[in-house]
Amino acid sequence: MLKKISLSIFLIVGLLALEVHSVTAQQTIIGQDNPAVDVQAVQAAASRGGEVLLKGTFDFGEKGFVTINKDVKFAGEKDNQGVPITKIKGGFQTFFSPLPAQLPPQGPGPKIAIQNIHFDGTQAFPIYIAYCSGATIAGNKITNVRPFESPKMNFSVGIMVGTNWIQPAATRKYQPGAVTGMITIVDNDLDMANDTPAKTFGEGIFVHWATGITLQVSGNTIKNCSRNSIEAMDNYLGDDGSGSVVIRDNKVTTATVGLPFPSPFTPNGICVGWFLDGTGAGASNPKQNMKHTIAGNTVRARGETSMGMWIGSNEVIVKNNQIITEKQSATPIRLIGAQCRILKNKIEGIGSAAIVIAPSKSLTGSNNKCEDNDVSAFKASVAEVSLLTDSKNNTVMGSGGKAKDLGIDNQIKGLTRVTE
Repeated sequence: MLKKISLSIFLIVGLLALEVHSVTAQQTIIGQDNPAVDVQAVQAAASRGGEVLLKGTFDFGEKGFVTINKDVKFAGEKDNQGVPITKIKGGFQTFFSPLPAQLPPQGPGPKIAIQNIHFDGTQAFPIYIAYCSGATIAGNKITNVRPFESPKMNFSVGIMVGTNWIQPAATRKYQPGAVTGMITIVDNDLDMANDTPAKTFGEGIFVHWATGITLQVSGNTIKNCSRNSIEAMDNYLGDDGSGSVVIRDNKVTTATVGLPFPSPFTPNGICVGWFLDGTGAGASNPKQNMKHTIAGNTVRARGETSMGMWIGSNEVIVKNNQIITEKQSATPIRLIGAQCRILKNKIEGIGSAAIVIAPSKSLTGSNNKCEDNDVSAFKASVAEVSLLTDSKNNTVMGSGGKAKDLGIDNQIKGLTRVTE
């Protein structure tokens, strides 16, 4: 009798182990280069969740996409140089994590990883994550994105994390808790060239309306965006004060022509801070404003009115970047925030001014420090540093050139102050 009980327990434990193994075992999906079967196969894997290895070439046709509602890790294969050899062709917002039906969300979203996949020829958004409690997007390659066409403008974003465009325009608003956790976007290679740059809101990496995220954007190569190459905008601290943005060691080259909306500055390199919520508490309330660090990036801004970096938040650190602008009306760094530190950047090329401090809306352009920036290889049409009306109590230290100062109580050292 004891032997029978022991045997039964052994069989039950064995069956449970088999069941757990079947749930947690990695799924392997081999692409058939056929939209009739590829989309369905990848969607089935996403619906099961867990780890999914994608091998070969997948064809998603014109409009195929995969909806992500569970914790899942998609990984492709890569060659000896780390270049993805798994490819997904076509599709529309190919990997998509939608908002839940009830808003604001009542619980955390899925944890998502997408790694080592070549997305080629997607329309609009190869990766669109509107609901997650953490995401890792690493080692992917994105090429030939087809803009989504609309009467006013076209849209294309390589990696989209946030809740803006997924909502109807009439009711669009920040959804607390939709995007949370650690968001890691590293070592991706994006070429966002398109045939209608003057009409296309073309972005490389766009993170918007997240809550308390720890955002790392590093080691990415981004080319030919016709709006902003890296944008982290209108992201709120969590209720516990959590949240930070680090943008580090990326290589950015903008398009030469860009969409002049929602501002005439275009196309741009790296933009952070507050825009849609720039007139409200988000921009000026330290309980909502997360810290941003922008360091070690190389940005080449090639447009006539390009900005290399736009800093629309307070207490941002911008250091050790190399920024090159190529046109007479371009601006390497445009700063509207307060208490920022612009330190040890190398600024080259031509433009109106290497650094512009210009208050806007509730951001005051005050109490900033600009020190040890190398502008020796920059040719300014106005002045090396330009402080516009109502900028206050800024400290600018240099080793030559001019500072056009139209503000109040700004401290200028090592540059010739001019007021006209």
